[in-house]
Amino acid sequence: MANTYAWTINKLDVRPTQDSLSDVVYNIHWSYTATSDQLDPDGNAYTETVIGTSPAGEVDPDNFTAFADLTESQVQEWINADLSIANIQESVDATLNEKITPSSERKDVPW
Repeated sequence: MANTYAWTINKLDVRPTQDSLSDVVYNIHWSYTATSDQLDPDGNAYTETVIGTSPAGEVDPDNFTAFADLTESQVQEWINADLSIANIQESVDATLNEKITPSSERKDVPW
């Protein structure tokens, strides 16, 4: 089973002003989706999504990027500095495996 992974940066929390800077990002809302190459009975790929937030880190006035000039890869670097990507992948992989090959199931009572 080969899974593919995708980040989505959903929203950025900003402080309108901080010191002499404007629109300073302090919190990142993200989602991380794993998609299996295996299909469910309806022909759709199995997916699992984790949603979270990460702090943007300390602001360095000498290396500050204006909000309008931020790139997705730059914000992704901030997330990577906060999280263990390997742990997130392990978690979504385990959940996908459980969806594909359940270790238990719920049944109606036999009466």
